[in-house]
Amino acid sequence: MDDRALHRLHHHVSPAHVRGNGDARSGHGSVRALERAAAPAMIRPDPHREGVAARLRRRQLLRLGVLGTVLLFLAEFGGFFTGLGTLLPGFFRPLKTEAFGGKIDAGINVADLMQFFKNNNDAPYLNTPGRFFIIHPEANRIMAIYRKCTHLGCTVPWNAGEDQFHCPCHGSLYDKHTAVVKGGPAPRPLDVFPITIQGGAITVDTNPTTDLQRTHYDPQQATAVS
Repeated sequence: MDDRALHRLHHHVSPAHVRGNGDARSGHGSVRALERAAAPAMIRPDPHREGVAARLRRRQLLRLGVLGTVLLFLAEFGGFFTGLGTLLPGFFRPLKTEAFGGKIDAGINVADLMQFFKNNNDAPYLNTPGRFFIIHPEANRIMAIYRKCTHLGCTVPWNAGEDQFHCPCHGSLYDKHTAVVKGGPAPRPLDVFPITIQGGAITVDTNPTTDLQRTHYDPQQATAVS
């Protein structure tokens, strides 16, 4: 190549052109750097966390299995007991018991009670489980009285020798026919329990919330008998 050709080539490839190519290469490198910075970092799996998660999943499955077994057991035996209850209606019913606080059979019918009064000079008839006496205030009437002293709540017995009720705690005295106070610190007569008579059978309601607290005797407090 002669000198004139070299001179033309030198003028064709200018320094600005060379610098432009360099700037382009530099810009291309900057774009790649930005792309690398913006790219999300690769998340490496944590073996410890994966093991914990697996154990939790196994526990949940185990609990669900146990719960399902229990529910199945209850369903099966629930049906069994339901069927048994249908075949034996009284099998699962609580036993009916008569005790203080409920309705209690007096343990004697009207005819025998009236004969008892006649034979014992109107002495009161005692029902120990029910904590009451049945007294005979007047002809063809009876009363069930709570044997709890109205003074301080002691149990009041019948004193046959004195022919009256005599509280042993503080000496309160009550009349044998009406249970009104005859002496001592008692503030009022003995309380009265309601009586129901059906077919000659006597039932006394010993619920303390239904007893009658009174200040004197009134024939309306007694129950008529035929």
